[in-house]
Amino acid sequence: MTKTRKTTGRSKAKAEAKVETTGFRAPVNQMVNRMQEGFREAGDALREAGETMTDESRKVALTLVNHAQDNVVWSFDALRETIQAGSFAEAVKVQQQAMTELFRRSVRQFREVSEIVGDSSTKTIRPISRFVTSLRDTRRAA
Repeated sequence: MTKTRKTTGRSKAKAEAKVETTGFRAPVNQMVNRMQEGFREAGDALREAGETMTDESRKVALTLVNHAQDNVVWSFDALRETIQAGSFAEAVKVQQQAMTELFRRSVRQFREVSEIVGDSSTKTIRPISRFVTSLRDTRRAA
């Protein structure tokens, strides 16, 4: 004797629910694909910005090292002039001129490094700005 299984309406309801949800898969898949593409584009923009930042940081660091080297050589030259001065008054005058020149050099170097940093920031942000702009353009088109 075989037992017959009494079925409830549950399995029939599950089958109907599966049929209904399959109609939603295509739009959901499309939305997920668009999100994944957006994340990929964001990753590419961040990667490009990171590479640019690395290159520009290297440029700033090399400029600072060059300035430091120039300043050390210049400082030794000023010290040499001070030691070779014929009198104390002349040595003080050499030191005053050296301090004035040091101030001018520092301001000029600070300005140069600031310009490099400003340009570097603009170059670094550019890929991210392009990405954000493309998002705005996509929203308007959609």
